[in-house]
Amino acid sequence: SIEPSKLNKSETLDTIASLVKKIKKEHADIQVIVFGELTLSWYYVESEPEAYQRKMAEIIPGKATDFLQNLASENQVNIVIGMTEIDTISNKLYNAQILVQPNYNVIKYRKRNLNQTDKENNMNPGDSLVTVNIDGAKAELFVCSDMQSASISKEIAQAKVDVIFQSLTSTTDLNPSISYVGTQMNTWIVFANRYGNEGYFNYTGFTQIINPLGGICERVVGKNVYVYRKIGIY
Repeated sequence: SIEPSKLNKSETLDTIASLVKKIKKEHADIQVIVFGELTLSWYYVESEPEAYQRKMAEIIPGKATDFLQNLASENQVNIVIGMTEIDTISNKLYNAQILVQPNYNVIKYRKRNLNQTDKENNMNPGDSLVTVNIDGAKAELFVCSDMQSASISKEIAQAKVDVIFQSLTSTTDLNPSISYVGTQMNTWIVFANRYGNEGYFNYTGFTQIINPLGGICERVVGKNVYVYRKIGIY
């Protein structure tokens, strides 16, 4: 959970790098680090929602992904992170999530179940799930309100994935001990939020790891904090 700069993406990327290095130092065996939704910027600026997102948007691959690719390679860890994507051909905006691997590979997912704020930002929906394999574990990329779609939840349940990497933006501190999301999709969920005051919204940074029975195994609240767990996928 980090607090993004409103306008300075380089500052935000430096914060991300510092936290990745800290986690790797404290847990040398770490394989995946998950950050929140649209982490390179604020989620919503009421006075200019679309104009702001266009100002902060990145192409994928682009400058930000180049930075993250080097970071992932140097630390030998997979990094999952949300960002505003602008498509160079269509000029459309997407609420995107990427998985950056230590071998410089970048895998992209576009949020499918857009909420009202996404629509005010003039985001466009993605069209498919994205599944990746990490050392034999089957993982799904996933963004925030995708979990509120019955059809997407059903797809994931049928796909029988081992773990979901969920980047989100939420001002609501959910139940600290049980999560319906884990039970409806019957899988582990690594669930990363954001921190800070962003005009209309105030984020506590709650971040957690949920087991397939819906139990919250690890949880933390605050700025530049993280949870860690070996989740037992073999």
